[in-house]
Amino acid sequence: MLSNEAKRAAHQRRVQAALTDIFNDPTVMPNADCEDLVVSVRRVEFGKTVRDISIDVSGDWRGAVEDPFASYHEKYMRAARDRGEETYVDLTDVTRSARLMEVVARELSRRLGLRYVPDLRLSADGREGDLDST
Repeated sequence: MLSNEAKRAAHQRRVQAALTDIFNDPTVMPNADCEDLVVSVRRVEFGKTVRDISIDVSGDWRGAVEDPFASYHEKYMRAARDRGEETYVDLTDVTRSARLMEVVARELSRRLGLRYVPDLRLSADGREGDLDST
């Protein structure tokens, strides 16, 4: 029989793998840069319960581009203008928005068959939970 620590560690690995899949799934993610980034969930930590999840994410550009930010930024701005919008949503916007992180948390719950929606927070440089309400 597995100990509670072993069960928690196994769940942590499942959560990390599912979150990595979610952050890289353009059908779920509202960020324009999703298809051009490889997002890594570098760390998953549970709070007092497994419902409280802090994550650390990073994105690396796919392929070799000399100045990826400038060229991708122009691409996303052009697409936003074509849609009649002023700007686009990127990975940073997703991780800093409570509303968009809720989308990720609901998808995590669905993919793992959880009976609850976890409280998902960004944890970076000690700014855990520093999310915008948008």
